[in-house]
Order: sequence, then C-alpha cells, then structure tokens
Amino acid sequence: MLVSSITDMTEESGKSMKITPPRRRLLAGSGAAIAAAIMLTGCGPAATNPNQNTASSVAQELTIDAPSGPGSGYDQTARALEKSLKSENLSKKIEVRNTQGAGGTVALSNFTQKTGTKDLMLGGLSLVGATITNSAPNKLSDLTPIARLIGEYEVIVVPAESPHKSLNDFLTALKSNPGANPIAIGNQGGIDHIWGGKLVQNAGVRPTEVNFVTFSGGGEALVALLGNKVSAGIAGYGEFADQVEAGKLRILAVSSDKPLDLAPDAPTVVDAGYADAVLVNWRGIFAPPGVSDADRKALSDVFAKLSQSSTWKETLKTNGWSDQFLDSDKFAADLEEQQTSTQEILTTLGLK
Repeated sequence: MLVSSITDMTEESGKSMKITPPRRRLLAGSGAAIAAAIMLTGCGPAATNPNQNTASSVAQELTIDAPSGPGSGYDQTARALEKSLKSENLSKKIEVRNTQGAGGTVALSNFTQKTGTKDLMLGGLSLVGATITNSAPNKLSDLTPIARLIGEYEVIVVPAESPHKSLNDFLTALKSNPGANPIAIGNQGGIDHIWGGKLVQNAGVRPTEVNFVTFSGGGEALVALLGNKVSAGIAGYGEFADQVEAGKLRILAVSSDKPLDLAPDAPTVVDAGYADAVLVNWRGIFAPPGVSDADRKALSDVFAKLSQSSTWKETLKTNGWSDQFLDSDKFAADLEEQQTSTQEILTTLGLK
C-alpha cells in the first residue's frame, strides 16, 4: 500500500504581554525586596520546571496524524481540530499529516516510534478493527489515550441513477449475486466493513462472499461511485455529504436509530427493519507511548476545554457529529472494552 504525506501548516503570531501602570509602580517601589524574596524562596518564573507542561502550553505546537487519505473521516476530523484549536487559542501552530496504508495500521506502526507531546494521532473504531483484521503488531492501546472526541453514523449510498431505491432492494440484489454488486469501504476490518458485514448478514448473505472494495480515502471512493465502478458505498455521512446534497448520490440507510439532523429524510436501519445494525463510529486523539501522567492530563485538559467551547459545538453540528467526549482515564478504560467487543464482532461476521 502507498504511504503518503500531505502537509497543511499555518502559523499565528503570539500575543505580547504588558504590565499595567499600578503594577509598575509597585515593582519600582519594592523591587529589591521582591528580588530578595524570590532568591530566598525559589518562587517566581525562575523556579518553574521547564519540562513540566500545562494545559496552556502543552498544545502550542502540534502535528496531528490522520491515519488515512485526504477526504476521509479521519482527515476531516483532523482539519476540524486544527481550525477549532486555533480559534479557541488552545494552539498556535498545527500541522496535519496524512499517512495511508493497511487501514491505518501503517500510521499506527510509525506513531509508536514517536515520543513527547508535540505529535498526536487520531484513531477510532475503524482502526481498532483494522489492527485485528490485519493481525497488526501494534494496537491503539499501545499509545497514550488522550480523549475520545466524536461519534459519526455510517451511511450506505448508491449513485443517483441506481436502480436500487431502498436498502432492501439492494440487499435483495446482493443476495441473488453477491459478487456482482461491489461495495466501496474505507478499509479491511474497519467500521465500514463491520457495518456492511452486519447489513449483508441480515440479508442472509455471508459477509465473506461480498465484494467489499477498499479505498484509503473518501475522495477515491467517490470517484468509484460516481464512475459506476462500484454499486454502493459505505462511510461516515460527512464523506458523502456534499454529493448527497448535490443530488449525485442517494442514501439507502443510515446506521442510526433516529434520523440524522443533516439528513432528516434519509431512512434509518430501524426503518428498514434491521434494528440490530445500529452502529456509531467514534474517533479520539492519542499521544505516543510513554507520555508522563502529568503531560497526559495536561493534554486531556486541552481537549476537555475544546469540547466545551462554542466553536467545537458548532463544528459538531455542522458535520453531523455527536459529542462522545471522554477524558483520558475514561477513554483508556473504554478502549480496552472496544478492543474485546470488536474482536468478537469480526469473528462472528467471519471477517477475522
């Protein structure tokens, strides 16, 4: 698989600080006393541990690794984080990097070699599944979980001119000839594959008999869909939203139990009669292995602040994402559970 890197770096200048006139008069009148006190007590700026990060300093310069190609859900989340962190003055300089290959496991393998707090990586349920399916040597829990951020529901779409007018129409055709109706997905064993497996299983088709075609980014999947190279596509709503709104793609179903705010007319899997196929994908942010507890907490505090901001809440609304925030400790515990449950799902579906 091809590994590529796309860089998008922007900078903002820092803000200067000034001391108000009353403070200057105080310093002028008692400078010697203050200097003596600092020397005796070790207090003040000179005593600050330069290696101790705080929530106000730890995220000033970041690289966020999206473990997939441009236009993918990870890429969209990384770009949204870049914009929101800067808007809330939680970071000044952010580079977004795309690393493709093996469902994100290439990016994961590379990231385990990183150190410190300036490099962060996105991960999610898709990557949990990919590590299992690809028998990857590393898993997400090898990293330092910082915060779970968002949830996004899946959609299954077809080209506007497709003869399949409903999910049941498509599944019926799939049952007749599984190999003749290829489905575009993001990666082997990822969230798209898991949800697609659950759908076709409901139709009485073994998931391993279906032609699931993997694409490293949403852009590539769109080209295949619009060029009628595949019969349907599965991804997070955000990856297909523009083409759905333009009338070039049609949603057969969303993986939620209720209509999406951004696509209120799209039928849900519950509407189609598949209540057990409800599924939401989560995405979170990770630091390299070996980050200290103090730095881990400082980073987690940054994203806790972001999650409460009006900027981020508007970002969730605009992208149709749900708030799935968990701090570092809760996220780490949840990740262990996700690892176990995903292994069971993939085994049940015959994808592992």
